[in-house]
Amino acid sequence: MNVSVIVTCHNEEKYIEQCINSIITQTDYNNIDEIIVINDDSSDNSLKILDKLKQSNDKLNIFTTNGIGVSAARNFGIKKNKSDFIAFLDGDDYWTNNKLENHLKVLNNNPLIGLTYGDFWDFGKNDGSDATYVTVKSLNNVNQLLEYFIFDAPIVPSTTICRNEVFETVGLFNENFKASEDTEMYLRVAEKWQIFYVKGAYSYKRKSLGQITHRQDKLLKNQKIIGQITVKRNPHLKKFLTKRDSFRNFKVGIDFLIIHNKKRKALTYALKAIKINIFNTRAWVLMIMILIPQKVRIYVYNSIKNNFYKMRNLTNK
Repeated sequence: MNVSVIVTCHNEEKYIEQCINSIITQTDYNNIDEIIVINDDSSDNSLKILDKLKQSNDKLNIFTTNGIGVSAARNFGIKKNKSDFIAFLDGDDYWTNNKLENHLKVLNNNPLIGLTYGDFWDFGKNDGSDATYVTVKSLNNVNQLLEYFIFDAPIVPSTTICRNEVFETVGLFNENFKASEDTEMYLRVAEKWQIFYVKGAYSYKRKSLGQITHRQDKLLKNQKIIGQITVKRNPHLKKFLTKRDSFRNFKVGIDFLIIHNKKRKALTYALKAIKINIFNTRAWVLMIMILIPQKVRIYVYNSIKNNFYKMRNLTNK
């Protein structure tokens, strides 16, 4: 049971050493065949730091590309890998030392599982002292394709491990998408493989204010396209498109309210979600939350979300 770890790096001089160290300190390090780093047009000292790390680690393979983007960078690594399993880690994120051990155990026990994912720590400070535990939805023992199509999980790439065989059956990341490429890929995976939620947070995901994923409204166009192309492959999902679109607008509203504290924007998207699907109870709750003071609403939102997913995940083991 061998693993290739694919790391994407673009101007991560502040974080890449922490990222690589979290790989080489894995309890299952002996199962790692190679660490493939795609240094995509970094203009800082990322490459210099990586070259120094390589001097003491013969598993570290560094490739430099010319600004091809995250999807193409991951695909580059997938094509280069020689292992049974592929783990993904963004260059500004890092793992706990038992990440691989806990996920590989699941994959090894069930050959029908193509991808594992899990909860994560959301953080900003380098030492992770401000980290918040984020509970995601379990897709175990449910109609995975339908649930993921409508509601997302979310599945964060740095929490995932895939069988190499998955990419032979569903293809590579779609390089036409500059954002939400992971969602589009995981929908294709869910069509042909089991996706398994591994309980526990073994990945630290850094808050990156400059990234497009920091603004959910910027993702709506891509998500609309992803919904449409998924329906082309799976016509039975067409009747759920409005429910999906309504949920996506609700997510934008929550993002504006909880992350950016923009009540008018949140109200706009809450009303859009309700207009698309009047039975979207989440959007109605969002309307009420707009009236609550920010500190209180953040506490209430996080408590409701985490407790809801914890209870739901217990029933979906």
